[in-house]
Amino acid sequence: AESKWANVLDFIGWLTKKGEASTEFGNENDGKNLLELTQMVSLMSMLEGREDGEIDTVKLSTLHAAKGLEFGHVFLIGVEEGILPHRESIDAGVLDPTKIEEERRLMYVGITRAQKSLNISWCKKRKRAGEMQMCEPSRFIAELPKDDVRHFGNPFNDTGASKDYGKSKMAGIRAMLGK
Repeated sequence: AESKWANVLDFIGWLTKKGEASTEFGNENDGKNLLELTQMVSLMSMLEGREDGEIDTVKLSTLHAAKGLEFGHVFLIGVEEGILPHRESIDAGVLDPTKIEEERRLMYVGITRAQKSLNISWCKKRKRAGEMQMCEPSRFIAELPKDDVRHFGNPFNDTGASKDYGKSKMAGIRAMLGK
């Protein structure tokens, strides 16, 4: 029990040091807030898993924590107006270009993490505060190069091909799982 408590105290000391860090070039505070520290610990855990040779794993991450990492296949979910860009960046009818640009950079981070494939999804409807609300795809999706994008199961593709594609993918997953 004492060694576990010592580990906890060491961890708290490390967090305190990281939270109060300053740069080697002067008085600029490079300390991290609680969210950034949590993301750092999460990132360190993800990297440790890679060293163990985990190949067939799923990693869940925030866009912030994924900076500097690459993955074979990336799924960006909830890429909707109000989520990416976040509603605080577009609320009150005042469009702050610097906030939108920061959100656009986050989208770029997500896109550039993908080595082999990138899948971006959004909802048509989402339940918020107990009520169903209609959702719109993020403005950043429309900014992607048209030749590099294939749409499935959304308003841009009404041919029915997306339904067949989804069924074939689901059949493949069931076959793989033996069900």
